[in-house]
Amino acid sequence: MRNICELRSHFPTVPFLLLTATCTKKVLRKITDQLHLPDLCIETFSPDRPNIYLHWNLKCQNDPVEELSWLLDELRTEGREMKKTLIYVRSISKAATLFRDAIGSLRDDAYLNNIKSFENSLVALYHAGLNQEEQEHVLQELPKSDSIIRIVICTVAFGMGVNITDIRYVIHWGACDTIMEYWQEVGRAGRDGKDADAISYITPSSKIHVSDEMKQLVKDIALPNTCIRKSVLSAFIGVAPAQDLSCLCRCCSNCRNQCVHE
Repeated sequence: MRNICELRSHFPTVPFLLLTATCTKKVLRKITDQLHLPDLCIETFSPDRPNIYLHWNLKCQNDPVEELSWLLDELRTEGREMKKTLIYVRSISKAATLFRDAIGSLRDDAYLNNIKSFENSLVALYHAGLNQEEQEHVLQELPKSDSIIRIVICTVAFGMGVNITDIRYVIHWGACDTIMEYWQEVGRAGRDGKDADAISYITPSSKIHVSDEMKQLVKDIALPNTCIRKSVLSAFIGVAPAQDLSCLCRCCSNCRNQCVHE
């Protein structure tokens, strides 16, 4: 990218097209500063995903199995019919711990037909430290409409290039480092256009080492009348479209608390 301005000097009449996906205002400033192209024309589109309901829990404790008991109960009840779910955690060690504790809580219910084997597990683990066979099992099994896997506990390694259309829950245990990272991971949900939920559990310890922009976002969202969606989207380029929701109850947890239909 840094060599584009040099190329432009050699080919002044050749048009150049630069594309990026989700882009924050901060990233855009960095890109334009490096390009040194004074006649740059910028076209932007809103990254909003109105089919994804945003819920933030700022008062959770540091026991994910207790906080996520509703999800584990759903798996016990629904089994293979449960909504596909991604649970993002911020490190390999925390992913491994949550996976161990979730399996321990579910016991036989963690497996299809109570058959305890790797291939029959309804809960999977995914991070960069796994061997290729274990990673491939998740990447090949989860996209299936009748996938055995219903919950994947993962790190950021489960990201680029993953396109599974029917993820219904994306859950964050702990604050993401940046707003960009958060929104990209939220975007794994509801790619088929159907309703999906993005639920964030912001533990006290997870807020310490994140970026300043994320710390500010957490502070803003703590205010009861602040729309979570608007606060997140304000960091990105592109003008957000007019609210296209029949009821603010489907916008975010803060808006739901203010919605007259509730």
